[in-house]
Amino acid sequence: MEFQAVVMAVGGGSRMMDLTSSIPKPLLPVGNKPLIWYPLNLLERVGFEEVIVVTTKEVQKSLNPETKMKLDVVCIPEDADMGTADSLRHIHQKIKTDVLVVSCDLVTDVALHEVVDLFRAHDATLSMLMKRGPDSTEPIPGQKGKKKPVEQRDFVGVDDTGKRLLFMANEADLDEELVIKRSILHKHPRIHFRTGLMDAHLYCLRKYVVDFLVENREYTV
Repeated sequence: MEFQAVVMAVGGGSRMMDLTSSIPKPLLPVGNKPLIWYPLNLLERVGFEEVIVVTTKEVQKSLNPETKMKLDVVCIPEDADMGTADSLRHIHQKIKTDVLVVSCDLVTDVALHEVVDLFRAHDATLSMLMKRGPDSTEPIPGQKGKKKPVEQRDFVGVDDTGKRLLFMANEADLDEELVIKRSILHKHPRIHFRTGLMDAHLYCLRKYVVDFLVENREYTV
């Protein structure tokens, strides 16, 4: 088995509070299906027979994914505020191979094999899917016309091809200056920065990345 599939279903939907006040984000109905059905269906269609689902007990109780895959459901503590890195640390003992991580809110028609093929072709440490984001002045669905705060923008640095990720940070996490490591500038003296791209939360990553996160707990994503 080349990859283990992991579906992250722990987020509370902070950007859609009007919709998730009474129902967890993974269970939100979209097209008569719970939101988590879409990434599970995507993984099943490309041949996965087993998937690790990181979620809460509240979601687990109502989980009826309509899938033939074996679901290894791992519940995080109720009071935990875990991002992707912390969730991978939480399940690291289950990770035996490279990992395909998908968020519970990913609904896409992108061919999964294209991301995986890119990962293989470049022998990458990590490959990720990104999407063009909406204009920062567009209203956010479910927030009664509120405009997207500027501090939610991601600064994404790529090489000349536009396909190699060199730097990524959210504006809210930055100080007044944007600092780039000298080692990156030495290898890539020309970096193109974009603010119109958004992380789609689909990643291929090596097992040693999970091992690194376990050994270096100061890293959070």
